[in-house]
Amino acid sequence: MAKKLRILSIGMGFAGCLLGLGCRSGGPEGMPSEAEQREMFSLMLPSQIKIQPFTQIRSFDNDQIPDGILAVIRPLDRFGDPAKAVGLFYFELWTYQKASGDHKGQRLAYWERTIANEDEVKLYWTRAQMYEFQLAWTAGEEGASPGMKFVLTASYRAPWEETMQDEYILDLHVPSNLIKEASAR
Repeated sequence: MAKKLRILSIGMGFAGCLLGLGCRSGGPEGMPSEAEQREMFSLMLPSQIKIQPFTQIRSFDNDQIPDGILAVIRPLDRFGDPAKAVGLFYFELWTYQKASGDHKGQRLAYWERTIANEDEVKLYWTRAQMYEFQLAWTAGEEGASPGMKFVLTASYRAPWEETMQDEYILDLHVPSNLIKEASAR
């Protein structure tokens, strides 16, 4: 009898533990509530974006004169793992202000890219689990000289109206002989 009571006591303790921890089973027909589904999905969705250090001012036509910015963005989930993202990405290029809490000066350029379908994900997503965007420089060469700094901001607006941002400082590295050649033309 004592043995049966001990087994019953262990069984009751285990059941109480499961209930206390919130464990439940709805069997094969059991479905999580809508709130639970949202919470589950949110584990896989981006919770932040990071501009990667591969982001740089560069040439897109294989010469040495920069044509724009290669923006490399990695969306991250809650765990810090790469996650694909759909929605609107927009980028702003600013002059760099020294000795200021906010280094953004005058806005020089604005670009946006929408990722809304499978083809667009494939277009921008890389094997390194990041998005790469070629942002062509259209403002001309005036005012750009070697050693200048710029601030690039990247923003991601998810379809559920949440916006995430990051910013990155870019240095313009162009050999001075190329600038002399370009200005001589």
